[in-house]
Amino acid sequence: MKAFHPTFGRQPWPDGLRALQVYALPDLAAGSALHALLADLRKALVGYPVLAVPDDRTHITLDMVTSAPADAITGTERRDLAAELRAGVAGFGAITLQAGSPIAYRTGVRLDLHPDGEPAALQHRVRSALHRVLGPDSTEYPLGILHATAAYAAADIDTDGLAQAIHRVRPGHAPFTVSRIIVNEVYWQRVPVAGADLPGWQICWDTAATIPLDA
Repeated sequence: MKAFHPTFGRQPWPDGLRALQVYALPDLAAGSALHALLADLRKALVGYPVLAVPDDRTHITLDMVTSAPADAITGTERRDLAAELRAGVAGFGAITLQAGSPIAYRTGVRLDLHPDGEPAALQHRVRSALHRVLGPDSTEYPLGILHATAAYAAADIDTDGLAQAIHRVRPGHAPFTVSRIIVNEVYWQRVPVAGADLPGWQICWDTAATIPLDA
């Protein structure tokens, strides 16, 4: 596993940059199955040089505007984007998914999501809305298999021990729903991580618009 460094589209994230992104947020109530899975997973990661994502920053990245930083996107464009997203997801409805098992991947720990069909369809609706407002070249974020990141690596480490630790988390799966998406300004902060020579990257954001899927 390699230390994680954020990217803006396909390029390294410039210092101080804030990017406009669209996330699907899990309904993550205290006592829910997903809340329990994430809590147990964080316990399993203690002692490893990774930075776990807190509940209030757990998300599924749908898309990112890469043609311009957030501060270059006008208020009119933001309002138009929120309106297009509302129209684009109108009637979509809440999505029921399963998170897990946790997977140790190249730069951290991910939660696999199942099934793929509805979230992928939602992602394509989001991208179409972005293109209608900001143009077809506004998004260079690579669309891949959707997931939720549970932890970001802060150092290069052998993955074997970590993979065994997260495999022992039981239950390793959790059902949850997604009933809203958000438009947000994302930025990254450096924070100390035990066992790592350098600080790790912590994701932060300010929400610009919340759009329900059941409207």
